Amino acid sequence: MSYQVLVIGGSYFLGRIFCTLASRLGDMELTLLNRGRYPMTHLPGLREFRCDRHDPVGLGLLPETEYDAVVDFCAYSPGDISSLLDNLPGKAKRYILISTADVYARSREVKDEDAPLMAEPGAGAEGEYIWNKRLLESELAEACALRGMETVVLRPAFIYGPYNYAPRESWYIEKVVRGEPLPIPSDALGRFQLVYVKDAAEAIIACIRQAAAAGQAFNLAAPEVLDYARFIETLRAVSDRPFTTAEITVEDSFREGVPLPFPLTEEESELFSGEKITRLLGLTYTPFRDGMAKTFIAFRSVYE
Repeated sequence: MSYQVLVIGGSYFLGRIFCTLASRLGDMELTLLNRGRYPMTHLPGLREFRCDRHDPVGLGLLPETEYDAVVDFCAYSPGDISSLLDNLPGKAKRYILISTADVYARSREVKDEDAPLMAEPGAGAEGEYIWNKRLLESELAEACALRGMETVVLRPAFIYGPYNYAPRESWYIEKVVRGEPLPIPSDALGRFQLVYVKDAAEAIIACIRQAAAAGQAFNLAAPEVLDYARFIETLRAVSDRPFTTAEITVEDSFREGVPLPFPLTEEESELFSGEKITRLLGLTYTPFRDGMAKTFIAFRSVYE
């Protein structure tokens, strides 16, 4: 069986890893729709169409295919899903939306997929981004119900790995490579979870292939709960060169504008259960040390 998959976005980070893995499987034909900033036409079994997702004329040039799945990496604003489906030639059986684990209402509990979602927007640009994802999840359900399509929502925690454009793990790796001391917040109480980018890509592939994914939402969060001390300890273990650290307080990091990338306080910390997708679809999570070792090698070559 060959799966016809329409990929919206797909040339950055998670989308890039997904397209690379899926193109190697031999049973997926990918139609990639993006603005062409990072061409992906070198991948086997992939056709690339360059246009903005909001351009009805450009969308009309897509082939009239019956897709097994749409995978949407770049729905950010209300209306993005409905406008795409309104102007898409052909049909699709299933729509997979990449959302975020931050759509849950804040609490100290470990949140599974039945936890309540946020009821109002948060502050600032980040709050607006998360609220829009929350609205898009509702839009997905409504738009697909009208068209008889199945839905899948993926809610990743912090994604890390090669091609990550967010300055999180790469921010620290760059300092290691350049021989700069790594700032460590000595009094940070923040805890966090990560998911390796290849695991997230494998989750998307499982959601395309498996009937059990239909109508489901899945958290993507490895079971290991990290803090800054464990993160730095793991980085030291996988690094091929020594580095020094510089302690800084949470208060000093705020005052001095040090862009520490993970939660610093208990109030900022949000933890999730990523067990459901393991139980239903068989996804396994890469141990953090193994994923970080591969990530270090990938970014080391960039910063050297």
